[in-house]
Amino acid sequence: MNMNELTCGLDFGTSNSIISLTDKSTQKEVFSYSASSILYFPDTNEMTWYVGKEAHDKYIEEEMTGRLLKSVKTLLRQDKFLSTWIFGKRMTPDQLVTCIIRHLKEKAEAFTGTEITDVVLGRPAIFSEDPKQENLAVSRLTLAARNAGFRSIKLQLEPIAAALSYEQRLDHSENVLVADLGGGTSDFTIMNLSPDKVRKEDRKDDIIAHGGVYIGGDLFDSEIMWYKVTPHLGRGVKYQSYDKEIEVPSILYRELKNWERTFMLKESKLRRSMDNYYHLSGNNPKIDNVRVLIDNNYVFSLFKGIEQSKINLSGGEETTIDFEKETIRIHEPFTPAEFATIIERHTSEIERYILKLLETAKYSADNIDSVFITGGSSLVIPVREILYRIFGKDKIRTGNTFNSVAYGLSLSY
Repeated sequence: MNMNELTCGLDFGTSNSIISLTDKSTQKEVFSYSASSILYFPDTNEMTWYVGKEAHDKYIEEEMTGRLLKSVKTLLRQDKFLSTWIFGKRMTPDQLVTCIIRHLKEKAEAFTGTEITDVVLGRPAIFSEDPKQENLAVSRLTLAARNAGFRSIKLQLEPIAAALSYEQRLDHSENVLVADLGGGTSDFTIMNLSPDKVRKEDRKDDIIAHGGVYIGGDLFDSEIMWYKVTPHLGRGVKYQSYDKEIEVPSILYRELKNWERTFMLKESKLRRSMDNYYHLSGNNPKIDNVRVLIDNNYVFSLFKGIEQSKINLSGGEETTIDFEKETIRIHEPFTPAEFATIIERHTSEIERYILKLLETAKYSADNIDSVFITGGSSLVIPVREILYRIFGKDKIRTGNTFNSVAYGLSLSY
């Protein structure tokens, strides 16, 4: 297949990553491949890795003996995170990202039968409010794509890419607010879209305002972990110290909220301290649960259960957080109302940001003709309800929840 006739867009996401190929002449997508942004490194002498579902399956198959990484995108902006050691090899954040991007590139090249050298690479509206971290994230992401084998790399804001995807459906001009609601960030763009502008190369004049907040699905999962699950793992348990009852320190449970840091807990002082609290609490089974969880590398499986409960709540019905491993038995009822309360401070921040963006654009909600929502967190009911309140339910438009950005990137050549 002739790559001169195709364009390539790559959406490297916190939770999922997608590569899209589009025919230049028809602007129709001809290939798409997605994988969850998970990396697994087996404990072997050779540096090998697996991506996506294969990473998850290998991790389980090899009894969780290797190193599993998720939400790697969040490392890009962290200036204090220089590298991590993986079985004797030092890996920098950009090298970890390269592993995922290269995997996507190879899948697309298997389809085309030829090398793909040019890519439009997505980036969030905001990596960080700190300019230093923002620039670091952009440079690391670009380096990762170059090391994956791309030679010509163009960056495009993810919400603008989503807007270009939505524009393909229009038969008239609209002022659109695009909400790209992902695992790591919630990004927004107000843009004038029209079928007459579909092939227009420079769209800067059509962008009215854009920006975002560092709130997404991963943060929602962390809150579920804290409020609904950690009480089953010993948070809130008290132990006797002389004549006083003292609550077990919460610091370990705060670490459990952030899955990407939990691999360090197994050999940590925090983990060893739980042995002491287990005995001081009279061998409380809830504290034993956290020991079993950490010692057997079950944290990832637990977070998968948490994520599934969040997905189930998208249907508007009560669900259950279910997790059973060895002596751990968690069956925690979870209602939509509880979920809304747990993430309320985050959804309130999203709402404030949207109102601020409208103010920056000197627009009212009435000036917005439609609201196009995409990304996994667009399925979260409390997030949708923000948009319903501000704009009205009849203005909300949906598309391919996970592929809109990648397709829009391939239109941004």
